[in-house]
Amino acid sequence: MNMKEQQYVCTLAKYGNITKAAASLYISQPALSIFINNLEKNLGTPLFERAGKQFILTYAGERYVQAAEAMLRLEQTFSEELKEITGNYTGRIRIGVQIRRAPWLLPPVIAAYESAFPNVEIILEEGTMDFLEEKYRNFELDLLLCNAHEADSSMTTYPLMQEHLLIAVPKRHPINEKAVYVPGSPHRYLDLEHLQGEALILQKPSQSLRKDVDRLLLEKNITPGKIREIRSIETAMQMVGEGLGIGFNREGYAHNMTYPKAVNYYGISGCSDSADLLLAHRRTMPITAYTQKMIDMLLERGRNFYQYRL
Repeated sequence: MNMKEQQYVCTLAKYGNITKAAASLYISQPALSIFINNLEKNLGTPLFERAGKQFILTYAGERYVQAAEAMLRLEQTFSEELKEITGNYTGRIRIGVQIRRAPWLLPPVIAAYESAFPNVEIILEEGTMDFLEEKYRNFELDLLLCNAHEADSSMTTYPLMQEHLLIAVPKRHPINEKAVYVPGSPHRYLDLEHLQGEALILQKPSQSLRKDVDRLLLEKNITPGKIREIRSIETAMQMVGEGLGIGFNREGYAHNMTYPKAVNYYGISGCSDSADLLLAHRRTMPITAYTQKMIDMLLERGRNFYQYRL
């Protein structure tokens, strides 16, 4: 829709000076002056009173501007609706996510999004939370997936999903007999006190899963008999399956792992065994329509992920 006439008149009314209005519109002053003069001739009435270099709206000009501004608002609304219908957005979204979460959470969303919005570039940054937080601080990410305790006051956050922290136990370990059933829960539960003196297979101290586990062990005064540190959660779970120790896993991770030798997963009794996974962005970041679409699709993915829990 070509709303040049309305835009020109409203801009001149805004500035009241033809030089400033022409500069704002990126046209020459004579071109704008000729356009306004021809328009007034066609309308049969002046829209502006000239007072030196000042252009002051006449009554007809005031009424014109009221109508023109309404038309411009309608044009903008229609343009946004048309973009939504056709997916004709152009832009870029940079998403930060931990390496282990990326495979099971994002690919279906990105595939659906790029099908609807082919002109928006999606850049996926995978890494540890320390790496992602540095990217975020350097304004190199638009959206960040993080645990609730990793968010800060600079972020606008959306609850994406809640996932349990699970204890992973070898199939033949005697601790399995200590697990209790909780009505209405997707898991049986173990008390952390049963891990006192046990060999544990944990991640590196810099990894967020390890930080959560260390916090819980400290709260319950649990001292492991031995700690074996393994960066790869998949490798750690396979080692649990081999009977080399007891480990921990996030529900979302475990939900998408397969094991040659399976492990038993249990919730944790008597403490906060679940964490909110959040979608975050800077509070000061302008949210474009196409970014909001990505936010909505990620939140929908989070809501529907646990159709069937472990």
